[in-house]
Amino acid sequence: MIDLPDPHQISRALDRAGLRYVEDLRPNLPDQLSRWLIALRASTRNLTAIRDSEQAIERHVIEPLRGRHRLIAADLPVPHGPLIDVGSGNGAPGLPFALCEPERPATLLDSRVGSLSFLQAIVQQLGASWITIHDERAERAGHGPLRERFALALSRAVAPPATALELTIPFLQVGGIAMIWTGPLDPGVTTQINAVANVLGAEATPLDPPHDIAVFTKVRASNPNHPRPWPQIRRRPLSEVAR
Repeated sequence: MIDLPDPHQISRALDRAGLRYVEDLRPNLPDQLSRWLIALRASTRNLTAIRDSEQAIERHVIEPLRGRHRLIAADLPVPHGPLIDVGSGNGAPGLPFALCEPERPATLLDSRVGSLSFLQAIVQQLGASWITIHDERAERAGHGPLRERFALALSRAVAPPATALELTIPFLQVGGIAMIWTGPLDPGVTTQINAVANVLGAEATPLDPPHDIAVFTKVRASNPNHPRPWPQIRRRPLSEVAR
């Protein structure tokens, strides 16, 4: 029997994670998330290596929504305004965030053909008209009409933390919040990425443990030179510049 995630599994997982209120507010959310995960499992675009449905729900649904819950619980003043997921890939974490908040326009940013094709198809299938798919590399999009437009910017598994910050913070309006899924970090690395954030015009905004998500508030406009062209980012990450 093929192991596919169904809405009941997702409901139970939300309940176990203390996130049942999300379904109470959006009763069709488990069905939407199930359809997304089933489409992801069926995709030939190599967008996930996870085949077990419980693991897929944990990684793609619970992990992002637990991060969202921690942001809400911290009572941070997230401005009203659009959301962007930088390097959205298979849709996580941006799609679960966006499906929870249809009143908040969302942009899923990627430049890879496989990701774009999948995201466009699933957003259309779900009828999520408030979600836009944007085809462009992040370091270029950060200098175009998307620059400093967003209230909330997300990034997971796109690049090392310092690089993810350079690709993400320029999209934020002043007062906006960036969430970077980093995994556990050594104190020295945390100090380093906080310095990078300062170069980009943002300040660290710690969440309660576990320390696997780095959160930053934008306090001033980013330098017009950021993000830099990709060869410069690769050759000399801001973590070296900000030492």
